[in-house]
Amino acid sequence: MGQRIASSASAYLRQHAHQPVDWWPYGDEAFAEAAARDIPVFLSIGYAACHWCHVMAAESFDDPRVAAYLNEHFVPIKVDREEHPAVDEAYMAATQTLTGAGGWPMSVFTLPDGRAIHAGTYFPPVPRPGMPSFGQVLEAVTDAWVNRRDALELQATTLADHLGSVAGGQAKMFSRALPLPTGGNGSALAPVVSAAVNKLATLQDPTGGFAPAPKFPPSPVLDFLLRAGLGLGSAAGQATALASDTLETMARSALADHVGGGFARYCVDPGWKIPHFEKMLYDNAQLLGLCARAAVQLPDPEVAKLCRVSAMGISRWLETRMLLPGGGFASSLDADTVMPDGTHHEGATYVFSRAEVARILGEPSGNPAGPRPDALPGKGNVFWQLWEGARLPAGDARAAGLPPQDAPMTIALSRTPSLFEWPELDRAFKMLDAERTKRVQPGRDDKVVAGWNGLAIASLAEAAVLLHEPRMLELATGAAAYLHAVHWVPATAGAGGVLHRISHQGSANTGIDAVLEDYAGAALGFQALGVATGEPEWFARADEVLASAQEIFLQDGQPRDSAANDPRVRAVRGGAGSAEALDDAVPAATSLLAAALLDRAGRLQLGSAETDPGFERSEADLGVVRMLLGFVPALAERAPQAVGSALGVVARFLHGSSTELAVAGGTEDERRSAVRLGVLAGLSQRGSVSAEADAAKYPAGPKGQLRLYVCRGGICHAPVSDIPSLAALIVPGLARGGQRA
Repeated sequence: MGQRIASSASAYLRQHAHQPVDWWPYGDEAFAEAAARDIPVFLSIGYAACHWCHVMAAESFDDPRVAAYLNEHFVPIKVDREEHPAVDEAYMAATQTLTGAGGWPMSVFTLPDGRAIHAGTYFPPVPRPGMPSFGQVLEAVTDAWVNRRDALELQATTLADHLGSVAGGQAKMFSRALPLPTGGNGSALAPVVSAAVNKLATLQDPTGGFAPAPKFPPSPVLDFLLRAGLGLGSAAGQATALASDTLETMARSALADHVGGGFARYCVDPGWKIPHFEKMLYDNAQLLGLCARAAVQLPDPEVAKLCRVSAMGISRWLETRMLLPGGGFASSLDADTVMPDGTHHEGATYVFSRAEVARILGEPSGNPAGPRPDALPGKGNVFWQLWEGARLPAGDARAAGLPPQDAPMTIALSRTPSLFEWPELDRAFKMLDAERTKRVQPGRDDKVVAGWNGLAIASLAEAAVLLHEPRMLELATGAAAYLHAVHWVPATAGAGGVLHRISHQGSANTGIDAVLEDYAGAALGFQALGVATGEPEWFARADEVLASAQEIFLQDGQPRDSAANDPRVRAVRGGAGSAEALDDAVPAATSLLAAALLDRAGRLQLGSAETDPGFERSEADLGVVRMLLGFVPALAERAPQAVGSALGVVARFLHGSSTELAVAGGTEDERRSAVRLGVLAGLSQRGSVSAEADAAKYPAGPKGQLRLYVCRGGICHAPVSDIPSLAALIVPGLARGGQRA
């Protein structure tokens, strides 16, 4: 039955190839089959690392009776949401409208034209209170199709019209222009940033973050807070404190994999003790850049050091577990460990029992030379949190390398002051990691997603400079080279350049269109690599990608998340196109595009006169940015937690407009290093960074030595003559982090 999906680039589809369900991959052919047979479609949408997707697969899709009913009455289609984000977004909106909730696995029933008629998420194999069984749902939809088809048609039309009106409302969010700080109105955005910071302070959860459980890393919001913290006034101090609190909570918690590096997708409990063990590239790509910036920006040296350790752990995890041949990064690691008997157990690779820890690290009386839990710096620094969901049967525990006699535990770090005696603590984690590598490992989805790799490249390049880690820059360069060689098709005389979203084993899937998220993410990655390496070819490649993105996704002055050429996506929302301004697990694509255009505008304006073509191009870019961010003032105080990425771009505007850097004298390498540092700190708007300073206003030092001038609001600090001193002026705490631009 699984021949259609057995060789798919998607690990999620391949996971289902053995089943008796006659799965089709998503596409025109499957929906044409439904029309020809005059039966509805069953869309099963999920992703490879999804625990509950595995549960429903084992309970229902492996059942020959359920499969036979599905095959007879429906055309069953498997959709990897990571391959088809526009499809996932459209049907998630339908599911949330019909049920009030969403998630994966997502189970959607549609007409042959793609309009939704019924939806839900996980359905159990037998009825539960308030929840029908999957078999009952199948029978109910079949009965309605046979006996009440007119009612289904009406319901599908009504839902599509509603979703179309919602999409139209989203389009109106881009109908106003943001007042950008230029010239004397640099403070115009200060109230917007202050209002958002103040609101986030009221939303801060006592257990960390800005929302109750489940506890997801609020990466776009943290990006905004760190950028806002570079500004002036009370809002900057408050933003820094908010970012520090949440980053510290996450970095100490069981969300962080202290043993192997990286962060899990989320914690299911309010105390950040019980992780959902899947690990996603897009989460860790964002968190790497955030932790690297926090490591050199936060004023508390212990929190800054903890963030540096987290950043180094993510980089190590990317290299050891996610790096693929050719240089690209895989998409995710599974939440579940598949035992030798084929059963799935969530987190079994990662957890330890108390007895296991004692055996590995040594009991106080058994191995005095080894690092022991009670002998680690600041007794009680490491504590082993009970994870109630990991009570494995003895046989399964042995198969995973876990002792069956004790409940498995996750690891977190306490808040004792003497936490940072890292050499001894690090030794303990290395011993636990060596033991963990002997166990059965979770599966890896080794497809390469362009946008997520772009985010990883950007963070690696930035972290390489901030933390002075050359290996990170090597990883970023390798991934960027892969992305450009495999995913990018350059423009020709008759067509613009095209980016492919997915590749697998070094070959791009040309049947899956990249979305705006991919183009913007790839452009940001190339730009960051250009800043980090000083190599202009990466800026040129970023400009090529941005040119295609503007041509494809900016239609009639309005943004679109996808090229909108999928007839089912159009049908399910009444023919309306859509661009989502709100953040999800990945920052809103429109915000990513705004950030990339802002970077290009600042670069084009460096040293340009107003009559130069580059200046004209930069003004056009800024016009698009104003449109993409026009909704921010309206939402800054109402819902800043939903628009963190857009607020982050606004904060860059504000910081860049209030701070100027003038570089005088010195060698060409010194001037280039100073400009790179200024751009890295966000000072890339017009007039903010000058490599060729006015000699009368900003004189060089004796014998042409380097002089660096930092001015805020027209008031200039005493000039400095070296890069570390400059770092201390433009980014608080940057010199402490060992910055060498």
